[in-house]
Amino acid sequence: MTVPQPKLILDSVTGSGSATNAGTFTSANIDTLGADYVSIDISATTQSASTQAGSPSVLKIQESDTTVVTSFADVVGFRGASATATNVDFVVGIGKTSGVNAYKFNVDCRGRKRYLNVVISPTTTQTFEVTANGFRLEQSASTASKAGVLNLVEG
Repeated sequence: MTVPQPKLILDSVTGSGSATNAGTFTSANIDTLGADYVSIDISATTQSASTQAGSPSVLKIQESDTTVVTSFADVVGFRGASATATNVDFVVGIGKTSGVNAYKFNVDCRGRKRYLNVVISPTTTQTFEVTANGFRLEQSASTASKAGVLNLVEG
């Protein structure tokens, strides 16, 4: 069986931070070199209200050929906000006031620029953890040692 091999390219410790109301959280850069696809998971602490107004006003992906912060630009198709507009591709889901608020981006990196980052503007003080796994569809680990683990179990 051929299963794409994931590689952790941004861990939750490196990709964590917080922002206050109307502030901006920007994740560490996600280096997609060698990845065909990247799955980005975002965990957010609770928010002040389970309403659209309580959810982040911005949740988007940006890309760049370099790690220079000013060179990043929004990726069309991955621009979320609290309401639709000409520069918004989806409305951010209404979060919870208890538990974890989770978001996921699955990005086809073929044709994308090398570096990605996540940008979030919360409407209340929130802490965010971002993890990213890269996948190469042509490669699959056939043994535990090739996968870098003690056991490789597939089904």
